[in-house]
Amino acid sequence: MSESIFTAAVITISDKGFAGQREDTSGPALCDMLREAGWQIVHTALLPDDQAMIQKELIACADEKDISLVLTTGGTGFSPRDVTPEATLAVVQRLAPGIPEAMRAESMKITPHGCLSRETAGIRGGTLIINLPGSKKASTENFSAVIKPVRHGVEMLRSQGSADCAPKAARILAVNISERKGTQKHPVDSIELRVGVGIPGDAHAGDWHRQISLLGRESVQKVQQHIDFELKPGDFAENVLTEGLTLYELPVGTKIRIGTALCEVTQIGKECHFNCAIREKAGDCVMPREGIFARVLQDGCAKAGDWVTVIESK
Repeated sequence: MSESIFTAAVITISDKGFAGQREDTSGPALCDMLREAGWQIVHTALLPDDQAMIQKELIACADEKDISLVLTTGGTGFSPRDVTPEATLAVVQRLAPGIPEAMRAESMKITPHGCLSRETAGIRGGTLIINLPGSKKASTENFSAVIKPVRHGVEMLRSQGSADCAPKAARILAVNISERKGTQKHPVDSIELRVGVGIPGDAHAGDWHRQISLLGRESVQKVQQHIDFELKPGDFAENVLTEGLTLYELPVGTKIRIGTALCEVTQIGKECHFNCAIREKAGDCVMPREGIFARVLQDGCAKAGDWVTVIESK
């Protein structure tokens, strides 16, 4: 799978905006949301409420630009000029009804008028197209309700397989740092991952190949069952503790997304140069065998509850 599958376009549809009579606030707000979630904005446009022009733009985004996700904002109401859903339905090949259903359900928690939005969603080739309301508030509220599952949907869509071939992923249970090398790490609320640095503030930060360490809970449990005290996140000096993926089976060179940061696996296991407290108490330390290391390719951040997703495997 390509490193650049998370590409997005935002198209604002407004007669007044196109005529320069109204500032576009929803389009930039959606772009900000996407960037914060790790998406690359590759195209934006401002169009009038003209069905033919909207259809042409959507087709170009899907067929010519091969953009993974296209968000439209505006033209989903009851006005005779609100034709964005009609333009979308005219170009998509498969519907994705669960997305607008989820957004309307969320809107109904805020206002009973949420049921009046006619937004739709569908797939054209490898592109997911989603309609959103025209106001900044409504569009961002709607999209926030589906932004995480939309990412997973795009991963499946661009994986060149069926839903049964969804990308491998692991849930992040904890993120940890330490101020000195050779010590256990402690959990923090979130970590920033930077190209050429790794995790700012962590003892292992630097421009080298072992910027980030990851360990699976499955590996920790192998040691836990032989000791009478509870192992805590960071006890094996891992930056990221995960569950759901056999990390040490990933080949060196595998591209993974840790939270919103793109990274590359650089090493599996390591030589243990010191007798850590866990080895002394348990007679074993699993990190040298089953821990993995990575370097940052694209800035991002991560926290407990996020995902480590395999993007491209060697």
